[in-house]
Amino acid sequence: MIKGIQLHAWTAGPSMVEAAEVAARTFETIWVTDQMQSRSIGAVLGAIAARTGAGVGTAVTFPYGRNPMEQASTMATLAEFMPPGRQVSMGIGAGGGLVRAMMDPQHPVERTAELIRFCRTLWRGDAVRMGDFPLTRADLGLREDAHASLEWAKDPAVRVIVAGAGPRMLEMAGEFADGVICASNFPAHSLAAFRSGQFDSVSHLDRLERGRERSERTEFTRIYGVNISVAADRDSATAAARRQATLIVAQQPHESLQRGGFEPSDYAAARDAVKAGMNLHEAADLLPQEIADQLIISGTPGDCIEALAELLEYARAAGFTETYVGAPVGPDPAEAVALLTSEVLPEIL
Repeated sequence: MIKGIQLHAWTAGPSMVEAAEVAARTFETIWVTDQMQSRSIGAVLGAIAARTGAGVGTAVTFPYGRNPMEQASTMATLAEFMPPGRQVSMGIGAGGGLVRAMMDPQHPVERTAELIRFCRTLWRGDAVRMGDFPLTRADLGLREDAHASLEWAKDPAVRVIVAGAGPRMLEMAGEFADGVICASNFPAHSLAAFRSGQFDSVSHLDRLERGRERSERTEFTRIYGVNISVAADRDSATAAARRQATLIVAQQPHESLQRGGFEPSDYAAARDAVKAGMNLHEAADLLPQEIADQLIISGTPGDCIEALAELLEYARAAGFTETYVGAPVGPDPAEAVALLTSEVLPEIL
């Protein structure tokens, strides 16, 4: 069931590639996060694809401030590196806390849907007219009557996977995407939500099924991302988990956090710090560890095994068919990959 691993783009590019080379011996797909101010997603994934032969994916990119031609071209180019049996996954969502700290995303569901349609049109070999994508055109100042095409793209092996927790985003994913990512660091899809017995009512997966009823796409993949931070040193592992959790509490609406059992006083200081533009390391120091623990599995290999096994069992029961172990993975990606493949996964697979 665990087919992939997600690496965090805050780490130096060469270190990520080295970790990916080790990970590719175990995992089919190497996912890399796409965050404002982190390493270039296209450059890192290109190096990983060329060096490892593994499938690669964005987990996840976003539509704001991005040229859709460039995004479509990047995905199609990556597909040219794929060996038989491997594919590129364009994971896309509304953007995380750092995106929202720098801009005011408007119409997130509609913008994400426009990017999906834009890319698929180009990948089919057809030309796109910018005026047919009004939100994207207005945001980027594109000419309404302009046309563009990727004549060299020949139906590349790219699947579109939407990440989200909101009902409208999930319904759109069911209708237009090839799959969905639900990650354990989102309150409504977390270990806390499963343990509460309220997962069915707070997860909004019923809206996903509503979208699937309108879809013409016969295949659909339900992917569950287990966010984890593992290291031989417990303190460094939990610090990395706090950093990832801070991004989540900074971006999620208060009502979503409260449905997951969090009160504003639990995360207000860290959330406000991110929105004020504070360095993420400093903002993460303001998030209590017990809050991060409810969103990210962290600690030594021994600390992580039981919670990971529990989450995987819940995910299977909820209908997820594919899983990856996700960011931050650990403070040192190479160490984390080694510990996951040698000490953690053998205990649960």
